[in-house]
Amino acid sequence: MKTPQKQQYDRILQLITIWFVMGAAMLLALTYSGPEVGEAYIADEGLVQMGTLVILVVATLSAATLAIRCPQNRVNLGLLACGLAIYAGREHDLHRLEFLSEHYTLLKFYLMPEIPLWQKLFFGAFVISVIAIIATFVLRMAGPTLRDLKRAEPWAIFGLAWITTLTASQISDRTWLNSTFAGRSFEEVAEFVAAGLALMVVYHFPRVALPVAATTKLAPQAASAKAA
Repeated sequence: MKTPQKQQYDRILQLITIWFVMGAAMLLALTYSGPEVGEAYIADEGLVQMGTLVILVVATLSAATLAIRCPQNRVNLGLLACGLAIYAGREHDLHRLEFLSEHYTLLKFYLMPEIPLWQKLFFGAFVISVIAIIATFVLRMAGPTLRDLKRAEPWAIFGLAWITTLTASQISDRTWLNSTFAGRSFEEVAEFVAAGLALMVVYHFPRVALPVAATTKLAPQAASAKAA
């Protein structure tokens, strides 16, 4: 007989498998349609990319709402909402502003003499803030993530699937695969799948912040708080 933890783990794997199968079906449909039709779907304003953006916006707003409603874990939920907002902006290429001659996320931008000082200061402060938010979240959540992975907590497993999928999409973007239609299709579909996994992370994210050294006696309390 399976334990409740094993049953929960199996349900999560089923959900992840269904999401990946859906992504594989999307990729198959895109590649079968050919570049003449498929390129329109994976373009910046195409259906796949806009779908990715919509999911990330929903995830961001959901995390922000939870941060307001759940004071027991408000800091982590607030950082998660900020991180997702940054993630959504990155996916929508907000680092490629048309009025700038270079991407403000590159060191080259700050070394170019023709770039006004105010732009360097403004965008530099923004980049530093982004790094600080991400670093703070990672430092705060590193221990709880490892703990909850061992416990097969849904949010941690979905998070592992998310980062794996997003990494695969970025590898495709930065290799020779990006020069092929199939490679570009894989990248965009993988980013779409990753956005869905990020939404699942928000949905299952702990409503109560537990210390890393929490004993198993605290687990039922966390579960009841999450259900509330």
